[in-house]
Amino acid sequence: MPMAIFVIAVMTAALAAAYSNTTVEMTTNTAVRSQNRAYQLAETGLEQFMALRGSRKSDGTAWCSNCGNPVTADSEWTRVSLVGGYADVVAVKVRPVVGTSNAMYFIRSTGTDTALRINPAKGTQYAQRTVGIYATWVTNTMSVKAAWLSFTGLTKNGTGLISGIDDCGQQPNVAGVMVDKGDLDVVGNSFNPLGSPPVDTSNTFNQLLSQNTIDWNSIVNGNSIPADVEIPGGTFPATSVFDADTNYWPIIRIHTNGYSLPNRGRGFIIADSDFTISGSNMWNGIILIGEQLTSNGNNTVAGATVTGLNYTINGKTPNYSTKSTAKDSSDNSIANGTKTYVYNSCYVSLASQQLRRYVTMANSWMDNLTSW
Repeated sequence: MPMAIFVIAVMTAALAAAYSNTTVEMTTNTAVRSQNRAYQLAETGLEQFMALRGSRKSDGTAWCSNCGNPVTADSEWTRVSLVGGYADVVAVKVRPVVGTSNAMYFIRSTGTDTALRINPAKGTQYAQRTVGIYATWVTNTMSVKAAWLSFTGLTKNGTGLISGIDDCGQQPNVAGVMVDKGDLDVVGNSFNPLGSPPVDTSNTFNQLLSQNTIDWNSIVNGNSIPADVEIPGGTFPATSVFDADTNYWPIIRIHTNGYSLPNRGRGFIIADSDFTISGSNMWNGIILIGEQLTSNGNNTVAGATVTGLNYTINGKTPNYSTKSTAKDSSDNSIANGTKTYVYNSCYVSLASQQLRRYVTMANSWMDNLTSW
Protein backbone atom coordinates (compact mmCIF):
# COMPACT_ATOMS: atom_id res chain seq x y z
CA MET A 1 0.00 0.00 0.00
CA PRO A 2 2.72 2.57 0.83
CA MET A 3 4.49 1.70 -2.43
CA ALA A 4 1.27 2.18 -4.41
CA ILE A 5 0.65 5.55 -2.78
CA PHE A 6 4.23 6.57 -3.55
CA VAL A 7 3.91 5.57 -7.21
CA ILE A 8 0.61 7.43 -7.52
CA ALA A 9 2.18 10.55 -5.96
CA VAL A 10 5.15 10.40 -8.32
CA MET A 11 2.90 9.93 -11.35
CA THR A 12 0.64 12.79 -10.23
CA ALA A 13 3.64 15.09 -9.84
CA ALA A 14 4.94 14.06 -13.25
CA LEU A 15 1.57 14.70 -14.87
CA ALA A 16 1.28 18.06 -13.12
CA ALA A 17 4.76 19.03 -14.28
CA ALA A 18 3.99 17.93 -17.83
CA TYR A 19 0.73 19.89 -17.81
CA SER A 20 2.52 22.94 -16.43
CA ASN A 21 5.24 22.69 -19.10
CA THR A 22 2.63 22.31 -21.81
CA THR A 23 0.72 25.33 -20.50
CA VAL A 24 3.90 27.42 -20.37
CA GLU A 25 4.87 26.35 -23.88
CA MET A 26 1.40 27.14 -25.25
CA THR A 27 1.43 30.52 -23.53
CA THR A 28 4.90 31.24 -24.88
CA ASN A 29 3.91 30.26 -28.42
CA THR A 30 0.76 32.36 -28.18
CA ALA A 31 2.79 35.31 -26.93
CA VAL A 32 5.31 34.99 -29.76
CA ARG A 33 2.57 34.76 -32.40
CA SER A 34 0.74 37.67 -30.86
CA GLN A 35 3.90 39.76 -30.69
CA ASN A 36 4.51 39.13 -34.39
CA ARG A 37 0.95 40.12 -35.19
CA ALA A 38 1.28 43.24 -33.03
CA TYR A 39 4.43 44.17 -34.95
CA GLN A 40 2.61 43.78 -38.27
CA LEU A 41 -0.30 45.87 -36.98
CA ALA A 42 2.08 48.60 -35.79
CA GLU A 43 3.88 48.69 -39.15
CA THR A 44 0.63 48.66 -41.13
CA GLY A 45 -0.83 51.45 -38.99
CA LEU A 46 2.27 53.59 -39.52
CA GLU A 47 2.20 53.03 -43.29
CA GLN A 48 -1.49 53.87 -43.53
CA PHE A 49 -0.96 57.01 -41.48
CA MET A 50 1.80 58.16 -43.81
CA ALA A 51 -0.31 57.47 -46.91
CA LEU A 52 -3.86 58.37 -45.81
CA ARG A 53 -3.41 61.00 -43.11
CA GLY A 54 -5.00 63.85 -45.09
CA SER A 55 -7.73 61.85 -46.82
CA ARG A 56 -11.36 61.22 -45.92
CA LYS A 57 -13.31 58.06 -45.24
CA SER A 58 -16.20 56.86 -47.39
CA ASP A 59 -18.65 58.64 -45.07
CA GLY A 60 -16.89 61.97 -45.66
CA THR A 61 -15.25 62.22 -42.23
CA ALA A 62 -11.53 62.84 -41.84
CA TRP A 63 -9.39 59.70 -41.88
CA CYS A 64 -7.22 61.05 -39.07
CA SER A 65 -9.38 61.91 -36.07
CA ASN A 66 -6.95 64.32 -34.39
CA CYS A 67 -4.88 65.79 -37.20
CA GLY A 68 -4.53 69.45 -38.04
CA ASN A 69 -1.67 71.53 -39.30
CA PRO A 70 1.60 69.84 -38.24
CA VAL A 71 3.49 73.10 -38.70
CA THR A 72 1.58 74.82 -35.90
CA ALA A 73 0.59 71.79 -33.77
CA ASP A 74 2.97 70.03 -31.37
CA SER A 75 1.48 66.64 -32.11
CA GLU A 76 -1.32 64.75 -33.83
CA TRP A 77 -2.67 61.26 -33.38
CA THR A 78 -5.25 58.72 -34.49
CA ARG A 79 -6.29 55.09 -33.99
CA VAL A 80 -6.13 52.92 -37.10
CA SER A 81 -8.62 50.04 -36.98
CA LEU A 82 -7.26 46.89 -38.59
CA VAL A 83 -8.24 43.25 -38.94
CA GLY A 84 -7.44 41.52 -35.66
CA GLY A 85 -6.46 44.64 -33.78
CA TYR A 86 -5.56 48.30 -34.09
CA ALA A 87 -2.65 50.71 -34.11
CA ASP A 88 -2.35 53.96 -32.16
CA VAL A 89 -0.22 56.36 -34.18
CA VAL A 90 1.24 59.55 -32.72
CA ALA A 91 3.37 62.16 -34.49
CA VAL A 92 5.33 64.42 -32.13
CA LYS A 93 7.24 67.50 -33.29
CA VAL A 94 10.88 67.35 -32.25
CA ARG A 95 12.13 70.35 -34.24
CA PRO A 96 10.21 73.33 -35.65
CA VAL A 97 10.78 74.91 -39.04
CA VAL A 98 14.30 76.37 -39.14
CA GLY A 99 14.92 78.70 -42.07
CA THR A 100 14.27 76.68 -45.21
CA SER A 101 14.43 73.35 -43.35
CA ASN A 102 11.11 71.60 -42.77
CA ALA A 103 9.90 70.73 -39.30
CA MET A 104 10.96 67.31 -37.98
CA TYR A 105 8.71 64.76 -36.26
CA PHE A 106 8.99 61.41 -34.56
CA ILE A 107 6.11 59.14 -35.52
CA ARG A 108 5.45 56.08 -33.39
CA SER A 109 2.87 53.39 -33.94
CA THR A 110 1.75 50.97 -31.23
CA GLY A 111 0.08 47.86 -32.58
CA THR A 112 -2.31 45.91 -30.33
CA ASP A 113 -3.30 42.37 -31.26
CA THR A 114 -6.86 41.70 -30.05
CA ALA A 115 -7.20 38.37 -31.85
CA LEU A 116 -5.33 36.42 -29.17
CA ARG A 117 -5.12 36.76 -25.41
CA ILE A 118 -1.75 35.82 -24.01
CA ASN A 119 -3.11 34.25 -20.84
CA PRO A 120 -6.92 34.01 -20.78
CA ALA A 121 -6.83 32.71 -17.20
CA LYS A 122 -5.51 36.07 -16.02
CA GLY A 123 -7.95 38.23 -17.95
CA THR A 124 -7.50 40.25 -21.13
CA GLN A 125 -3.80 40.60 -21.84
CA TYR A 126 -3.17 41.70 -25.41
CA ALA A 127 0.27 41.81 -26.99
CA GLN A 128 1.61 45.21 -28.04
CA ARG A 129 4.54 46.27 -30.16
CA THR A 130 5.75 49.79 -30.94
CA VAL A 131 7.71 50.97 -33.97
CA GLY A 132 8.78 54.46 -34.94
CA ILE A 133 10.49 56.60 -37.52
CA TYR A 134 11.72 60.18 -37.96
CA ALA A 135 10.10 62.25 -40.72
CA THR A 136 9.90 65.79 -42.02
CA TRP A 137 6.71 67.59 -42.97
CA VAL A 138 6.90 68.72 -46.61
CA THR A 139 4.80 71.82 -47.31
CA ASN A 140 5.42 72.11 -51.03
CA THR A 141 2.43 73.13 -53.13
CA MET A 142 1.82 73.40 -56.86
CA SER A 143 4.18 75.73 -58.72
CA VAL A 144 1.86 77.98 -60.73
CA LYS A 145 3.17 79.70 -63.86
CA ALA A 146 -0.11 81.09 -65.21
CA ALA A 147 -3.80 81.32 -64.46
CA TRP A 148 -4.25 79.13 -67.56
CA LEU A 149 -1.27 77.22 -68.92
CA SER A 150 -1.94 75.19 -72.05
CA PHE A 151 0.73 73.00 -73.59
CA THR A 152 -1.36 72.66 -76.76
CA GLY A 153 -2.44 76.28 -77.23
CA LEU A 154 -5.60 78.25 -76.46
CA THR A 155 -8.44 79.61 -78.57
CA LYS A 156 -10.26 82.54 -76.93
CA ASN A 157 -13.60 83.60 -78.36
CA GLY A 158 -15.65 86.28 -76.62
CA THR A 159 -15.14 88.54 -73.63
CA GLY A 160 -14.15 87.79 -70.07
CA LEU A 161 -11.10 87.86 -67.84
CA ILE A 162 -8.06 85.60 -67.61
CA SER A 163 -5.83 87.04 -64.95
CA GLY A 164 -2.56 85.99 -63.33
CA ILE A 165 -2.89 88.66 -60.62
CA ASP A 166 -3.19 86.72 -57.35
CA ASP A 167 -6.82 87.05 -56.33
CA CYS A 168 -5.78 86.11 -52.80
CA GLY A 169 -2.96 88.65 -52.64
CA GLN A 170 -0.50 86.27 -50.98
CA GLN A 171 1.89 85.32 -53.79
CA PRO A 172 3.65 87.11 -56.66
CA ASN A 173 1.58 87.56 -59.79
CA VAL A 174 1.98 85.11 -62.66
CA ALA A 175 1.11 85.20 -66.35
CA GLY A 176 -2.54 85.36 -67.29
CA VAL A 177 -2.17 82.99 -70.24
CA MET A 178 0.86 80.87 -71.07
CA VAL A 179 1.06 78.86 -74.29
CA ASP A 180 3.77 77.78 -76.67
CA LYS A 181 4.97 80.35 -79.20
CA GLY A 182 2.46 81.01 -81.98
CA ASP A 183 -0.31 78.93 -80.40
CA LEU A 184 -2.72 81.58 -79.07
CA ASP A 185 -5.77 82.11 -81.28
CA VAL A 186 -7.90 85.14 -80.32
CA VAL A 187 -11.20 85.63 -82.13
CA GLY A 188 -12.26 89.29 -82.02
CA ASN A 189 -10.71 92.17 -80.10
CA SER A 190 -12.51 91.93 -76.76
CA PHE A 191 -9.93 89.78 -74.95
CA ASN A 192 -7.96 91.77 -72.35
CA PRO A 193 -5.93 89.43 -70.12
CA LEU A 194 -4.06 90.54 -67.00
CA GLY A 195 -0.97 89.29 -65.25
CA SER A 196 2.79 89.39 -65.28
CA PRO A 197 2.85 89.28 -68.24
CA PRO A 198 -0.80 89.24 -69.37
CA VAL A 199 0.11 86.76 -72.15
CA ASP A 200 3.31 84.72 -72.30
CA THR A 201 4.05 83.19 -75.71
CA SER A 202 7.80 83.57 -75.42
CA ASN A 203 8.58 79.86 -75.07
CA THR A 204 8.65 77.15 -77.68
CA PHE A 205 6.89 73.90 -76.85
CA ASN A 206 10.19 72.26 -75.88
CA GLN A 207 11.05 75.20 -73.64
CA LEU A 208 7.68 74.84 -71.92
CA LEU A 209 8.41 71.16 -71.39
CA SER A 210 11.77 71.97 -69.78
CA GLN A 211 10.03 74.30 -67.31
CA ASN A 212 7.27 71.83 -66.45
CA THR A 213 7.25 70.74 -62.79
CA ILE A 214 4.13 68.54 -62.95
CA ASP A 215 5.00 64.83 -63.00
CA TRP A 216 1.99 63.94 -65.13
CA ASN A 217 3.23 60.42 -65.84
CA SER A 218 3.30 59.47 -62.16
CA ILE A 219 -0.11 61.10 -61.65
CA VAL A 220 -1.99 59.32 -64.44
CA ASN A 221 -0.01 56.07 -64.60
CA GLY A 222 1.41 55.75 -61.10
CA ASN A 223 -1.53 57.18 -59.12
CA SER A 224 0.89 59.33 -57.13
CA ILE A 225 -2.05 61.51 -56.08
CA PRO A 226 -4.72 59.26 -54.47
CA ALA A 227 -8.26 60.32 -55.40
CA ASP A 228 -11.14 60.87 -53.00
CA VAL A 229 -13.60 60.39 -55.86
CA GLU A 230 -12.94 58.42 -59.03
CA ILE A 231 -15.17 58.55 -62.12
CA PRO A 232 -16.44 56.21 -63.44
CA GLY A 233 -17.19 54.23 -60.32
CA GLY A 234 -17.79 57.08 -57.91
CA THR A 235 -20.25 59.97 -57.90
CA PHE A 236 -19.24 63.57 -58.42
CA PRO A 237 -19.99 65.47 -55.17
CA ALA A 238 -23.24 67.42 -55.34
CA THR A 239 -23.46 71.13 -54.56
CA SER A 240 -25.09 70.25 -51.23
CA VAL A 241 -22.00 68.27 -50.20
CA PHE A 242 -19.74 71.28 -50.71
CA ASP A 243 -22.23 73.57 -48.96
CA ALA A 244 -22.44 71.26 -45.94
CA ASP A 245 -18.68 71.17 -45.37
CA THR A 246 -16.67 74.25 -46.31
CA ASN A 247 -13.44 72.36 -45.50
CA TYR A 248 -14.16 69.73 -48.14
CA TRP A 249 -11.56 70.05 -50.91
CA PRO A 250 -11.62 66.63 -52.59
CA ILE A 251 -9.26 65.22 -55.18
CA ILE A 252 -11.47 64.08 -58.08
CA ARG A 253 -10.05 61.83 -60.78
CA ILE A 254 -11.92 61.75 -64.12
CA HIS A 255 -11.28 58.88 -66.55
CA THR A 256 -14.32 59.54 -68.76
CA ASN A 257 -13.40 61.30 -72.00
CA GLY A 258 -15.36 64.53 -72.56
CA TYR A 259 -16.73 64.58 -69.02
CA SER A 260 -18.63 67.77 -68.19
CA LEU A 261 -18.44 69.49 -64.80
CA PRO A 262 -21.95 68.79 -63.38
CA ASN A 263 -22.11 71.53 -60.74
CA ARG A 264 -20.08 74.13 -58.90
CA GLY A 265 -17.60 73.04 -56.28
CA ARG A 266 -14.02 73.16 -55.10
CA GLY A 267 -10.94 70.98 -54.90
CA PHE A 268 -8.54 69.26 -57.27
CA ILE A 269 -9.76 67.92 -60.64
CA ILE A 270 -7.51 65.53 -62.58
CA ALA A 271 -8.93 64.53 -65.98
CA ASP A 272 -7.08 62.00 -68.15
CA SER A 273 -8.40 63.35 -71.46
CA ASP A 274 -10.93 65.97 -72.65
CA PHE A 275 -13.00 67.94 -70.14
CA THR A 276 -15.83 70.46 -70.45
CA ILE A 277 -17.14 73.28 -68.28
CA SER A 278 -20.47 74.70 -69.46
CA GLY A 279 -23.04 77.24 -68.35
CA SER A 280 -22.46 79.13 -65.13
CA ASN A 281 -20.66 76.36 -63.25
CA MET A 282 -17.79 77.56 -61.07
CA TRP A 283 -14.75 75.82 -59.64
CA ASN A 284 -12.30 76.91 -56.96
CA GLY A 285 -8.97 75.10 -56.86
CA ILE A 286 -6.80 73.23 -59.34
CA ILE A 287 -7.77 71.78 -62.72
CA LEU A 288 -5.30 69.47 -64.53
CA ILE A 289 -6.46 68.23 -67.94
CA GLY A 290 -4.71 65.66 -70.10
CA GLU A 291 -6.09 66.88 -73.43
CA GLN A 292 -8.44 69.78 -74.28
CA LEU A 293 -10.54 71.86 -71.92
CA THR A 294 -13.62 73.35 -73.56
CA SER A 295 -15.12 76.16 -71.50
CA ASN A 296 -18.49 77.43 -72.72
CA GLY A 297 -20.75 80.07 -71.24
CA ASN A 298 -20.34 82.42 -68.31
CA ASN A 299 -18.31 80.34 -65.86
CA THR A 300 -15.60 81.13 -63.35
CA VAL A 301 -12.50 79.21 -62.26
CA ALA A 302 -10.39 80.60 -59.43
CA GLY A 303 -7.10 78.86 -58.68
CA ALA A 304 -4.96 77.45 -61.49
CA THR A 305 -5.69 75.60 -64.73
CA VAL A 306 -3.28 73.47 -66.78
CA THR A 307 -4.31 71.71 -70.00
CA GLY A 308 -2.69 69.53 -72.64
CA LEU A 309 -0.62 67.62 -70.08
CA ASN A 310 -0.67 64.38 -72.08
CA TYR A 311 1.69 66.09 -74.51
CA THR A 312 4.32 66.24 -71.77
CA ILE A 313 4.62 62.44 -71.68
CA ASN A 314 3.52 60.97 -75.01
CA GLY A 315 6.12 62.52 -77.30
CA LYS A 316 3.53 64.40 -79.37
CA THR A 317 3.88 68.04 -80.33
CA PRO A 318 0.95 70.45 -80.59
CA ASN A 319 -0.57 71.54 -83.91
CA TYR A 320 0.54 75.11 -84.40
CA SER A 321 2.39 77.26 -86.88
CA THR A 322 4.08 80.64 -87.01
CA LYS A 323 2.05 83.82 -86.90
CA SER A 324 2.74 84.45 -90.58
CA THR A 325 0.50 81.57 -91.64
CA ALA A 326 -2.89 80.26 -90.68
CA LYS A 327 -2.94 78.54 -87.29
CA ASP A 328 -4.01 74.97 -86.74
CA SER A 329 -6.02 75.15 -83.52
CA SER A 330 -7.53 71.66 -83.67
CA ASP A 331 -5.87 70.61 -80.41
CA ASN A 332 -6.23 73.96 -78.62
CA SER A 333 -8.18 74.30 -75.41
CA ILE A 334 -11.18 76.51 -76.05
CA ALA A 335 -12.61 79.42 -74.05
CA ASN A 336 -15.95 80.52 -75.53
CA GLY A 337 -18.18 83.28 -74.21
CA THR A 338 -17.83 85.48 -71.16
CA LYS A 339 -15.74 83.76 -68.54
CA THR A 340 -13.35 84.40 -65.69
CA TYR A 341 -10.17 82.38 -65.07
CA VAL A 342 -8.10 83.91 -62.28
CA TYR A 343 -5.08 82.83 -60.29
CA ASN A 344 -5.84 82.39 -56.58
CA SER A 345 -2.92 81.14 -54.47
CA CYS A 346 -5.13 80.45 -51.43
CA TYR A 347 -7.40 78.14 -53.42
CA VAL A 348 -4.36 76.41 -54.93
CA SER A 349 -2.98 75.85 -51.44
CA LEU A 350 -6.28 74.49 -50.12
CA ALA A 351 -6.78 72.22 -53.12
CA SER A 352 -3.27 70.77 -52.76
CA GLN A 353 -3.37 70.39 -48.98
CA GLN A 354 -3.61 66.59 -49.27
CA LEU A 355 -0.31 66.63 -51.16
CA ARG A 356 1.44 67.88 -48.05
CA ARG A 357 2.83 64.84 -46.32
CA TYR A 358 5.36 63.31 -43.99
CA VAL A 359 8.55 62.17 -45.70
CA THR A 360 10.58 59.59 -43.81
CA MET A 361 14.21 60.22 -43.01
CA ALA A 362 16.74 57.62 -44.09
CA ASN A 363 18.11 55.15 -41.52
CA SER A 364 15.75 56.30 -38.76
CA TRP A 365 13.52 53.20 -38.41
CA MET A 366 13.17 51.92 -34.84
CA ASP A 367 11.59 48.69 -33.63
CA ASN A 368 10.15 47.60 -30.27
CA LEU A 369 10.20 51.03 -28.69
CA THR A 370 9.20 51.56 -25.11
CA SER A 371 5.55 52.64 -25.06
CA TRP A 372 4.55 55.75 -23.15
